[in-house]
Amino acid sequence: MTGAAPAAARRLTGFALGAAAYLIGLFHRAAPATIAGDLAQSFETSAAALGILAATYYWVYTAMQIPSGILADTLGPRRLLAGGGLIVALGAALFAVAPSFGVAASGRVLVALGSSVAFVACLKLIASWYDARIFATLTGVVVLVGNLSSAAAGGPFAWLLQSFGWREVVLALAVAS
Repeated sequence: MTGAAPAAARRLTGFALGAAAYLIGLFHRAAPATIAGDLAQSFETSAAALGILAATYYWVYTAMQIPSGILADTLGPRRLLAGGGLIVALGAALFAVAPSFGVAASGRVLVALGSSVAFVACLKLIASWYDARIFATLTGVVVLVGNLSSAAAGGPFAWLLQSFGWREVVLALAVAS
């Protein structure tokens, strides 16, 4: 057995884990829309406050794009994905058990911070580990996976919420992260 097969398997595993991290991040981005009513009830807050809670993700994510690129170049994509995944998991767990709106917002900030590195790290993995001729194809696969997760944050997530509470589902997502 040559070393090429194990190396290819490692590359595929790394790519799949990176795409999964991006999937989880985009799921978290879209999820508040599905659980807005539950969040309003849990935190006894207004629609405007929920809008701020949802927007927090976008603000942090956007602000982190250039630092994410720098981190991908300095730390490497594997470390960046691992660290980002841990931060997402901590943020999602904090959000799931939050006793107040402020704690929930802090959890969302952590989720956005951890999620913000996934796409850039995936691009770095693809650029470093794969032939340049398939860069666009693999990037398209990552974007497809992300879009599927946004769709899953609607109907399938709502279906899970019928059997379990939003806190339980978000906590399970934290464990998956």
